[in-house]
Amino acid sequence: MEPTLLLKVDSMLQEKQSLSKAQGPPSERDLAAASSESLESRLAFLTEGVQRLEARVAALEAGVVEPPGMASTAPSANLPVPDALLNPVRVMGLIGRVCLILGGATFIRALVDAGTVHRGWGVALGLAYAITWAVLADRAKTAMDAAFHALASILIAYPLIAESTVRFGILTPALAALALLAVTVLHGAVAWRRELQPMAWIATLASLATGFVLMAARQVFEPFLAVFLILGLGALWLTYGRKWQGLRWATALAADLGVLILTSLAAWPGGPPEAYRGLSSGWAMGFALALAVLYIGSFAWRMLQRRRVVTFFEVVQTALVLLVGFGGALRVALASGSGVGLLGVGVSLAGVGCYAAALPFATDHEETRPNFNFFTTLALSLLLLGGLVVLRPPLFAAVAGGFGIAAMLFGLHLRGVVLILHSGIYLTASSLVSGLASVSLRAFLASAGPHSPFTLASVLSLAALSAVLSLFLLRRPPDTITARTRPVFLFLGALTVAGWGALAIRVCCGLFPSGATDAGAVAAVRTGMLSAITILLAWFGRRIPVLELRWLVYPLLVVTALKFLFEDLAAGRPLTLFLGFMCFGATLIIAPRLLKVRSPGEGGGAGRKVEG
Repeated sequence: MEPTLLLKVDSMLQEKQSLSKAQGPPSERDLAAASSESLESRLAFLTEGVQRLEARVAALEAGVVEPPGMASTAPSANLPVPDALLNPVRVMGLIGRVCLILGGATFIRALVDAGTVHRGWGVALGLAYAITWAVLADRAKTAMDAAFHALASILIAYPLIAESTVRFGILTPALAALALLAVTVLHGAVAWRRELQPMAWIATLASLATGFVLMAARQVFEPFLAVFLILGLGALWLTYGRKWQGLRWATALAADLGVLILTSLAAWPGGPPEAYRGLSSGWAMGFALALAVLYIGSFAWRMLQRRRVVTFFEVVQTALVLLVGFGGALRVALASGSGVGLLGVGVSLAGVGCYAAALPFATDHEETRPNFNFFTTLALSLLLLGGLVVLRPPLFAAVAGGFGIAAMLFGLHLRGVVLILHSGIYLTASSLVSGLASVSLRAFLASAGPHSPFTLASVLSLAALSAVLSLFLLRRPPDTITARTRPVFLFLGALTVAGWGALAIRVCCGLFPSGATDAGAVAAVRTGMLSAITILLAWFGRRIPVLELRWLVYPLLVVTALKFLFEDLAAGRPLTLFLGFMCFGATLIIAPRLLKVRSPGEGGGAGRKVEG
């Protein structure tokens, strides 16, 4: 093929020379230019021919046959050679090799059973044998050889550790945990270097299963929980942004389950069961706090230092460690009666630290915005948990109300829906702990009258609710934020209205003669208050549509009707029934009409106009 190419080149040059002669004697400049062009073109053709020859030779050496008419334009020496590893004959040979390796392990076991080798030396020899095959797996030529050698090592190591600890008692729990950690790290390193993900999973699951078996058999938790925490953190940092991220789920869930079992036994009513009398509440609290601090600290370090977005795993694991870690430590502290105050202070400080960690992401509305939501939600959870432990209920209610106002201010300033939601959670916690919710409920429903007094904490909680609603009306956030947070404000509005209504009922009932309890009069006062609230909500729903309080009107009418039927008619006297009928009837007339009345600036018309 290439000689033909050179002949074509010569013929083209000769033809060009003949044409130039026919046209007359060229000048010296023309001759020099023609000679230069001829040399350049010839060199280009020769270079292309050499490249084609090299490509063909490389393809032939690699065993790749080019289709006819197709010429390779690049060397093919790096093309993958057909792999014969999936050959059934080779696979069966590797399985046979694993059987031989396991046979060597059983021979060591036979020597131990016969008394030829001491059990302690037999365990050491067996572990050395398993480690040897793990090392050979790392040095194997092919991935298939490495996989089968690693599998043989796994099948020898973990059963050997379990049997020597449970059956023979040769290894103490601490030594067993150390051996378990060593062989798991070795197998994980081999799997990581040789890209053997199945082997990594098998080794990890075998290690976790062996750890749980040894926990149950020896009634000792601490050494194996330490192994779970180390493996969990190692898998977490090793798989960050790389590969095999599913491994961190297995190790994290194992650590969570182990801490849950430990704290449940340590906080068992009446003390731990008889088999676990040696459990230490201090160690249980330490492992629970270590689980929470290590995982949450790792998540925070990654997000703050590397500016990475929070992942689904981090959200789920954070929720679990809050429940299992901090919650378990609190249970143990309450059961043992020590360390509760210190734990509450530490949790509260951690919540403040989470708010500080959220500040770098406060103005970031792009990819890392979820980090701000993550840290603020974590801070909310920690502060509520720590505040309930450290502070007395009245003080906690006041502090929670203050945090609710602050969260609303920052939420409206930053236009953050999450902070507005957190404000609602803080205020709800304040109303529950202060007794405002229960006092309001009893004021409207208690059969013997509203005897529950309003405390200072409940009044402060009601004031915080009113302040938050006023802030929302004054700042008037965009419609997008209003639409997303409307359920929150409907709930807060209902809670505020119920609180002020309960306070008004309490004041009205306080005007009754001392010691008199007139069920009919109390029922009439409640009906009148519900009617007034319904009319006010209908009026505000038209005047201040941003809160959409009119959505509460018809549900409140239904509640008033049921209350009138079951309380007023049953306990009322003619005079109280007259007042109840008048109030309820007026509400049925006025409230629906107010909902249909257009406000002066609405609908493009002047004045006020009734629809329909």
